Amino acid sequence: MRRLILAIVAAITLAADPAVAHRFNVTLVIPFSGDIAAHGGQFREGFMLATTERDSHPDQVSDGHLGGLDVYVRTIDARGDIRAELGRRWADIVVMLGSRETMFVIETVLQGAKAVLLPPGQPPFAKPAGLELSFLALRGYNAARRIDRAVRAQGGIADSAALRRNFTETGRGFTR
Repeated sequence: MRRLILAIVAAITLAADPAVAHRFNVTLVIPFSGDIAAHGGQFREGFMLATTERDSHPDQVSDGHLGGLDVYVRTIDARGDIRAELGRRWADIVVMLGSRETMFVIETVLQGAKAVLLPPGQPPFAKPAGLELSFLALRGYNAARRIDRAVRAQGGIADSAALRRNFTETGRGFTR
């Protein structure tokens, strides 16, 4: 009986592992207060817009899709304790809106970690068709599209080094 229970538990555990390959977590590091707090909200809105453009379906429970995979998005305060928040290892990809000092803190925290920082990029000048976005919303949108492109090209997020290379290649802007 005990072996049967262990076999069932093992089967359930092994069956659950492939599902994890169909999702990933993104942490947006944006300021919750101060002069650019409202801009952080615009950045997030642009990012979330891109998560609903492709592959979405009515019964989804994720925050959207990027690269054909479910994406779950969490936001943390760029002016808070970034080390503690990122230290909880929730993120697979970290996106930031903030200063060089914020980027340095994130890079330090992520050294040796599997999580990958999406460095700030330059959005193309063209806005998505039919949308009126602020520049910061466009930057958030562009960040999500860069993630979509990298994840879709790789078929997942397992190869952190390839993600870093893809993120660098799309840093100066790209077309869909």
